[in-house]
Parts: sequence; structure tokens; C-alpha cells
Amino acid sequence: MMNDIVNKKEADGMNRREQLTLELREDIGTAILELMRAKPLEKITVDELSAKANVGRATFYRQFSSKQEAISYKLNQDWQKFIMKNKINFETTPPLDYSKKFFEFLYSLRDINKLLTDNNCKYCIFDAMRYSFENINEKTNKKEYYHDHFRAYGLLGLVEGWMDANYDMSVDEMAKLAVEYFYKV
Repeated sequence: MMNDIVNKKEADGMNRREQLTLELREDIGTAILELMRAKPLEKITVDELSAKANVGRATFYRQFSSKQEAISYKLNQDWQKFIMKNKINFETTPPLDYSKKFFEFLYSLRDINKLLTDNNCKYCIFDAMRYSFENINEKTNKKEYYHDHFRAYGLLGLVEGWMDANYDMSVDEMAKLAVEYFYKV
């Protein structure tokens, strides 16, 4: 469910109900992040969240099992939109260019990353990244499946180190480092 991004081609084939569901899911994620600017996630009630997102409590629970899942969903959607806006294609975009865009995106979310880290929800960032990493769970070849997990979690470690070091290296430096690591594996 994490890779629900709607691009123009996909949207044309969707019915109105599916489109509304995607919009509701994103609205819920947006509402949580907005509420977290005022108070810690643990203090945000589902009632508050539902009111902010203009949905009923039952709608929240139909869409997500937790507030954290909604956050991860929202971050994944933002990444997918960024990919589309920047015309990034994992298959055809040169690795260094793809890597630069990836770190550019993460750098643009530093305030959200800090908010999530301060709320002990850094793993939401990693969940969003993990789900967008080549649809790992859809692999049929076990070797590919494990290789993708290895690379995904290696990248997560690199990103976490960068975040913990308060983004001490530039986007370009991180992109080069990531490509260097990925192509040694």
C-alpha cells in the first residue's frame, strides 16, 4: 500500500473512489505532520488528527493501523512526487544523478526529519525509503530480494549517519559517497 502514488497515467485508469482514497491517505499524513509542529506525536489523539484531516475516526483506522504508518505513507508519497516532478527514472537516470536527487530530497525535508527524530519516529523516514526501494517485497528471485534488502539498509545507515551528523556533508558529497558504496557491492 505504500507505493500508491498517482501519476497522470495511473490516475486516468483509476475510478473516483480510488482517487479519493489516495487523497484522504495523504491528507491524514499531512495533518499529522502539521499537528506535530505544535505537540509531540504521542499527545496527538486520533480525534484531533481526524478533525484536522477532515475525516472520521473510522476512516483513519480503515486507512492506517497507526499514526506512524500514515507518516511513512506521506513521506513515501512526497518522494514519489519528487521523482515524477524531476523526471527521475531508476532504470535510465545515471546513478550519480539519481543519488543527487535522492539526497536533495532528503535535505529538503530536514525540518520534518528533525521533527520525526525529536518524536522518536526516525524509523518512519526509513520505512518510507524502504518501501520505495525497488518494491523489495515484490521480488521473486531470492538472491535479488536479499541483495535489495542489503542495499536498502546500507543506504538507510548512510542516511541516518548524515542526519545524525546534522547534514555535515553536502548533497553532492553524499551522492558521490552513496554511488561509491553501491557500486562496490
